[in-house]
Amino acid sequence: MKRNEDPKLWVTILKLVVGAVVLIGGVGLALWYVDQVQGPPQIAKPVSNWGIAGDSPLRR
Repeated sequence: MKRNEDPKLWVTILKLVVGAVVLIGGVGLALWYVDQVQGPPQIAKPVSNWGIAGDSPLRR
């Protein structure tokens, strides 16, 4: 009797699922790491003497 050399369907599906989990997990881990390294975004406070509010001809 000749042995079947093709891999079983469930083995192929298992490999695909494991590969997808590793890929998605790796991207998620990389994004989390970048977020931890950079920290929260720094928001600049608005400057009150900038633009037309500071250059108004009516205040002269």
